[in-house]
Amino acid sequence: MGGALSRPLIPCYNPRQEHRRQPKPDILSIMNNEWKANDLLFEQIKSERSKLEEKNPGSIMRKVAKFVPCQSQRCKCKGGMFDGIERDNYGWRNSNCVRPGCNHPLSNHIQHLVSASKKEFAILIKQIFDIINIKGTIQSVSKNPKIERIIVLEEVFESIYTVLCKNVRRDPFIAPNINTIYGNPPFENTNINQILINFCMHMFSSKDSILELKDALIITKFVLRYFDTWMWFLPNRLPYTNPHEYSNSYVYYYRRYMMYCCVPRLVHSVSPRYKPSKIFGRDVLKYTLKSFKIQFQVWCYKQNIMWTDHTKLFCLDYLPKYMDLLHNEVLNNKSPIWSMNYKKSDVKRKVIELDDS
Repeated sequence: MGGALSRPLIPCYNPRQEHRRQPKPDILSIMNNEWKANDLLFEQIKSERSKLEEKNPGSIMRKVAKFVPCQSQRCKCKGGMFDGIERDNYGWRNSNCVRPGCNHPLSNHIQHLVSASKKEFAILIKQIFDIINIKGTIQSVSKNPKIERIIVLEEVFESIYTVLCKNVRRDPFIAPNINTIYGNPPFENTNINQILINFCMHMFSSKDSILELKDALIITKFVLRYFDTWMWFLPNRLPYTNPHEYSNSYVYYYRRYMMYCCVPRLVHSVSPRYKPSKIFGRDVLKYTLKSFKIQFQVWCYKQNIMWTDHTKLFCLDYLPKYMDLLHNEVLNNKSPIWSMNYKKSDVKRKVIELDDS
């Protein structure tokens, strides 16, 4: 799992496939929610976890007992350590826990687990699997030279590891509450999705605009699709920004981005996985737009061979104009795009009005 952390989130969006879909998607339907079915890393980890569930019940309980506290009264053992446990026709051959102060048999550690339902046991196994993987990842990352280590990422994983361990000890059949670490999404009042729709309504809702509103909304869909799969710059590689222009530091948002947008691919106990455009807003857009704009336009040019003429027209002609206008508007702290709040019905009505005029 440690190697997977350095694997970039490569945009999987193919405009040619978008062009062939029938019926045509809603202009405000920004991103496919069924990401799990197309995420190879997620499916690989899910498959490995399933193998654990299929193992001999005795070996599973032995593994689980390492992370759950002894149920004997007044025993302070928080996780068992056993040797020589095997499965036979009469049940588990018990051996005593060798941790100091315990010396209780395996059955004392798992007596609250044997009657669990299949659903409860699946929740427990998911957490145990994630704990083992996170621990291995932290150990692997810590071996890297100090200049290569991503300290922020280590902090995120260590925080999750602590929460999972506490949850397994206290209430192993309930999904952990990860929101106790960095708070509840969304983290800004008006999200990036809404800001870009506000931008379209502000800049392209009149007859003399350089782009028609419905064309601008199509470009917005392209932009948000890429943004939601684009890997943010590490905090130490972000181009210089004036910290006084923001409500919170970039590290503040980066931790939350890793926790809610990236980590769920690797740690399935952290759920759900959010789209950055849905939980972040003004600050993140200002932090990331400059570097995002460059990488997005480079990606568009590289993809133009496999695009249709219609899509190529948008991305090679209209897109630079759109991105330049957006960049200028984001630099304007008094721009109406920060406070406008158009609903989907308002946008659709405006598109119909422009079509009829």
